Amino acid sequence: MSAQQNKQLARTIYDLFSNNKVDQALEHAAEDVEVVFTPTGQTFRGRDEFSQFMKGFKTAFPDIVLEVTSQVATEDQVVSEFVAKGHHTGPLLTPAGDIPATGRYAEWQVCEVWRVRDGKLAQICNYQDAATLMRQLGLLPEPDAAEA
Repeated sequence: MSAQQNKQLARTIYDLFSNNKVDQALEHAAEDVEVVFTPTGQTFRGRDEFSQFMKGFKTAFPDIVLEVTSQVATEDQVVSEFVAKGHHTGPLLTPAGDIPATGRYAEWQVCEVWRVRDGKLAQICNYQDAATLMRQLGLLPEPDAAEA
């Protein structure tokens, strides 16, 4: 696929996710898709686990939307930067245990590096500002301005 087509693939999946169409988003992923979630060191393999990954965020932030701010692509890769925005009204599942809903609104930066194979999403490496997210949810203290 062309670089432009790969950018559009990413935007299509992000839009479907933002509009609560996870099953339709999965149709654009390879059967053996792999998601490497760097904040927790988890890897999700296959469409079922990719679905669990997406639904985990949709459970914690039912109104989450992804706003793409930058993209770079080649014939087999896409790098997207985006802002994730939503209200934390459900449990956020983590390997250390569930974080109960805080009711707080959060906005945090995410960068994803995708590999595309045969017109489908084959792999995601997801990097995100988990510290900012945790501060916005009230789970980490704000940094002391004097120490910054």
